[in-house]
Amino acid sequence: MMLLTKLISLALLGASVVQATEPSFGIAYSDLSLDSRFGRAELRQRVTAAIGGYCRRHGDRVTPQALRNDRYYCPDMMRSALMAEMPREVRHAYMQARREAGVRGRRL
Repeated sequence: MMLLTKLISLALLGASVVQATEPSFGIAYSDLSLDSRFGRAELRQRVTAAIGGYCRRHGDRVTPQALRNDRYYCPDMMRSALMAEMPREVRHAYMQARREAGVRGRRL
C-alpha cells in the first residue's frame, strides 16, 4: 500500500511537470498614436502580422479537425482572443482602422 501511494505521488508530480505549454502571442501598441490614421493603420498591420505568424506556426494545433478546411477559423479565433485582451480604446482604434482600410467580414 505504501509503495502504491508513492507511485501515485510520483505520477502526479510527473504529470504536473510535463504539461504542454500553450503557444501565445501579443502585440505592442503603447508606442502608437491611435488618434492618427497612420497609428491606427500600424496597429492593424501589427495585428495582421501577429495573427498570420501565429496561425502559420500553430494553426494545425488550434484548429479542430472538422474545421481544417475553413481557412478563416484560426485567424477569426485569434483575432477574437486578441481583441478580448485589448483595452477598450485600443479595440475601438483597431475596428476604426479596419473601416478606414475598407476591410469587412472575416478579412484581417
